[in-house]
Amino acid sequence: MRRHGTRYDGRARASMVLSALVAVLLVLTGCASIPTSGPVGTSAPEAAGQSDFDYAFDPPGPTEDASPQQIIEGFLRAGIAPQDDYSVAREYLAAELSREWRAADQTTVYASEPNIVENVEKGSYTVEVSETSSIDEYGLLTRKEKQTTKSVDFELTKEDGQWRLSKVPNGTMMEEGSFAIVFSAYPLYFYDSTNTYAVADYRWFATRQGLSATVTAALLAGPAPYLRNAVGSAFPEGSELARASVPVESKRATVDLNEATFTDATELQRQLMQQQIQLTLSQIQNVNTVTMTVAQRAVSLGSVAEGFTKAIVDASVPNTQIAIANKSLVFYQGNGVVRVGGVQDISAYRPRDPAMSPADNRFAFLNGKRTQLFTVDESGVAHEATSGQNLLRPSIDVHGWTWTVGNDGRTRVRATPSDTKKDGPSRQVNAGWMSNADVTSLRVSPDGARALVIAKIKGKTGVYITGIIRDSEGVPRGFTDPLELDASVPAEQGVWNSSNSVVVMKPSKTKAVQAEEISLDGTTKELEPLLGMTNISAGPGDQRTVYAETPDGVYSQVFSTWKKREGKASQLAYPG
Repeated sequence: MRRHGTRYDGRARASMVLSALVAVLLVLTGCASIPTSGPVGTSAPEAAGQSDFDYAFDPPGPTEDASPQQIIEGFLRAGIAPQDDYSVAREYLAAELSREWRAADQTTVYASEPNIVENVEKGSYTVEVSETSSIDEYGLLTRKEKQTTKSVDFELTKEDGQWRLSKVPNGTMMEEGSFAIVFSAYPLYFYDSTNTYAVADYRWFATRQGLSATVTAALLAGPAPYLRNAVGSAFPEGSELARASVPVESKRATVDLNEATFTDATELQRQLMQQQIQLTLSQIQNVNTVTMTVAQRAVSLGSVAEGFTKAIVDASVPNTQIAIANKSLVFYQGNGVVRVGGVQDISAYRPRDPAMSPADNRFAFLNGKRTQLFTVDESGVAHEATSGQNLLRPSIDVHGWTWTVGNDGRTRVRATPSDTKKDGPSRQVNAGWMSNADVTSLRVSPDGARALVIAKIKGKTGVYITGIIRDSEGVPRGFTDPLELDASVPAEQGVWNSSNSVVVMKPSKTKAVQAEEISLDGTTKELEPLLGMTNISAGPGDQRTVYAETPDGVYSQVFSTWKKREGKASQLAYPG
């Protein structure tokens, strides 16, 4: 499912939340254990005036003497009204089912009007829909590769002379247009392997009262499959809400957790929990601060623990690009081209496809035949890192690893550490799902926990986000099964445009090429087409200009149009 519009961006708010958290930790003191004495507080449920949504659908309840088909149609329509725990939809259910039905267990999204079929058995009906996607109880969205027919059985009975549904599956069903209004994407935050970065895991939830509890339960359940083993949570396995609600009063959410959450938790771990849950819940409209409790007693955070740092929510890279000019590495910014100083003469290699480290003064490039990858250390000396056939443009991650992919009949992902004397030479990383793919682009995210991959698998080209699995020393070991993004333009090359969005396109020297920005929250934005676009360069960070190249020269995006630049260079790339 594609949602067009403004990208959901919680960066400014997340930054304020983190600053507030650090300030709280600086002034709070207390013992390292969970307090077991003191008054037991009580919390009221979320007030009606502090709802998580600012719109409301008002579908009608069942009319008197409605037919079975009218009851089914009314129940399906009422699925777009989540307020008061889908109270209108429950009016269509028999009394016992109304108490047991779990609306949030799943949501089926369909493309056209449902087909309602009456079965032979009295009161038995089958509802058929053309399913396009589904969302589970934790907000994980699964898109169907192609529309499939889903059949669901309904049963009705009479109560007080009126037809009511006595058997329906848990969950709701709604048309695509309604889904785009009722549901929104919210980021759950998890940590990279070093607890330096907060990595957003976008989930889809109906914006309704009780949203804070739903989001918290999803956070405690852990990251999405494509991030599992690539990111971590400060909350240990077995962490749960003590009750199925997270009351919010005066924009403060109170999260009452089970005792197992804190049994072995250190002071540092509790502070990481606080940061993680506050970052996550602060994305909900009516929450500014979060208090964790056990048996409704506040959990002591203590003073700032050794090793605790404010997590980076939106990693950025320097606002300078690396490029090639006159067979040398050059910096490119605006119209200016400056040769990279202190680097040995590399002209004999006919360098191409340069990369620059986001963390230090190191570089990488391929030779002209794309059979050798060279890394350039901080002293300016070039070293051959690996060799292969049809090597892809390198990507240098924030941990110092330089990545490339060789395509010689079988995909070979190679990673080279920044210090080969200490960490060993370039090594092959288990490609997993990419093993038999034709990979055309691999770029590591600014937090180092994910990679953008564009690949053709069984004749179909897709844009994927995959988690990078690292061992306890940070050495990359493999990739998670990917999340496929929904691109509407042909794609062969891709770059990260922010921590949570990418830009993809398919180069052509002769045709107008349209690039597309795809955000992990489901929104997209198509860039103005540019004739003969052969390369695109974008980088995470505020006011990072998007650049493109054609046989005619370098262009930059100014508002929604492309402007020709004077600097003479090629194969531009931001750090990363």
